[in-house]
Amino acid sequence: MARGTTLNSLIEQLRAEAGYSLSVSLGAANRDVLKNLLQRTQRRLWEDFSWPFLRVKSDIAASSALRYYNLPSNIDIDRIERVEFKDGGYWTPLEYGIGPHQLAEHDSDESEKGWPVRNWEIYSDTQFEVWPVPNTNGTPSDLDGYFRIIGTKNLSALVDGSDTADLDDHLLVLFAAAEILARNKSGDADVKFQQAQAHYARIKARVSKSNTFVMGASPAARQPRLKGAIIT
Repeated sequence: MARGTTLNSLIEQLRAEAGYSLSVSLGAANRDVLKNLLQRTQRRLWEDFSWPFLRVKSDIAASSALRYYNLPSNIDIDRIERVEFKDGGYWTPLEYGIGPHQLAEHDSDESEKGWPVRNWEIYSDTQFEVWPVPNTNGTPSDLDGYFRIIGTKNLSALVDGSDTADLDDHLLVLFAAAEILARNKSGDADVKFQQAQAHYARIKARVSKSNTFVMGASPAARQPRLKGAIIT
């Protein structure tokens, strides 16, 4: 039971758990089926629970007069927990939303700037907007004037045999095997599913006990994504 198991190893474990032949020649025909099932199983479990060990952060420097910033590529846009801004040596969570009330104070459309940054908002699939538009640059030596984006990392791909899983290998294999057995109307399907559910509960209890952080508790994580043109 471990994270970071290769796709090749996951497929072999799944063949054994589902009662398939371990012969390479006989197993080659259903390799793509098993790979797709493991991919789908991992994505479902990744979406189903906020795994503390997949929590990551990314720091981005403020730039004077820059209103829009690129979102970090390693964080899932729909699972951003919060955005903080460092000013005067302290990290402060930014409020989500930029509307008429904010623009009446500092009108970004009229190139009005201010400090410190107090609000943020998703602008497109790849960018976020900040308010007020900063009037100075962040300093890399102490990270003053930096944005810190905290959220869940994007799920790693399981495409090539050497690609590794982000989640527990036994968890993925048990759920995938239960689905295969159910498709084949095997009498072992219910038992295998119960084993998967029990293992899932144990893992969640373990990581929740060791880390009390609850992803998605911030209002920022629940805000709807806004669409718009990308400005560079």
